[in-house]
Amino acid sequence: MTTLVTGAGGFIGRHLVARLRHDGHAVRALVREAGPSGDWPAGVEIAAGDVRDPQAMKTAAAGCETVFHLAGKAHALTEVRGDEDVYRAVNAEGTRHVIEGAVAGGARRFVLFSSVKAMGEGGERCLDESFNGPPETPYGRSKLEAERLAFDIGRRAGLHVSCLRLPLVYGPGNKGNLYKMMAAIDHGTFPPLPEFGNRRSMVHVVDVVRAALLAADQPAANGRCYIVTDGRGYSTRELYELICRALGKPIPAWHVPLWTLMVLGRAGDTIGRVRGKRFLFDSDALEKLAGSAWYSSENISRELGYRPGVTFPEALPELIAWYRKGQA
Repeated sequence: MTTLVTGAGGFIGRHLVARLRHDGHAVRALVREAGPSGDWPAGVEIAAGDVRDPQAMKTAAAGCETVFHLAGKAHALTEVRGDEDVYRAVNAEGTRHVIEGAVAGGARRFVLFSSVKAMGEGGERCLDESFNGPPETPYGRSKLEAERLAFDIGRRAGLHVSCLRLPLVYGPGNKGNLYKMMAAIDHGTFPPLPEFGNRRSMVHVVDVVRAALLAADQPAANGRCYIVTDGRGYSTRELYELICRALGKPIPAWHVPLWTLMVLGRAGDTIGRVRGKRFLFDSDALEKLAGSAWYSSENISRELGYRPGVTFPEALPELIAWYRKGQA
């Protein structure tokens, strides 16, 4: 039987497809637009389609025993309330179309890739799946709705459904916020921040893939939603110092005072209101740097035997090598 991976062209999707092929699975990779076949591991079947098209999802899922659903509209720092309908259409209704296609195609297992943004943020506490704070962004609300839809449809259809809530996912090939921070430190444009004492969770992509396979294979995962992390919480200052050392950059003896950052953040708020679009640095950006987004993956460890294999300090040499290669 074939395994369908939606959003297969994304960062996590490509790692998952490679692991599935390595393990001998027949894989159908769903992408928005089909590219050259040479971009994929040998034997991968490419299907093109949009999750907003229910008939295309039925076609894509036909004959697939397992579906890993990653496709969606990613969280954007510049999002505004007007984006709500777009997030709902892609992340929530798109999930409905994919899982209904999976049911129609005779699938037995469905794993939804979600986000910790679906459960909001809880200040300085380390949160687990029992935290029921409401999502704070259009993206988070759309992911929570997607989770509820998937579990409801799966329960009525007798389909094994599991969900992974992910924090920041990193690894070679991802040019997201962590890569941007690395580049800014390398180029001397990232200010030395004070130690806020915050805690933020992260997870390496290889551990995400490991967790996804457990969620698909373990009967205990049916009907369950799991947070996946590397088991640690990092402060922004700690990440800054780790990256400085890995890049061979000296750690400045000074730091930008918090009050200065707050003034700059309020100035950015004003600029954003005037121009009708968020400024590069505002109070929300400061909160992302100074605030906590700290989560526990104890439940997936206890119930499925998940054990993170990589922490950020351990991953840094490979990340720096990949970064340097891209700068050459």
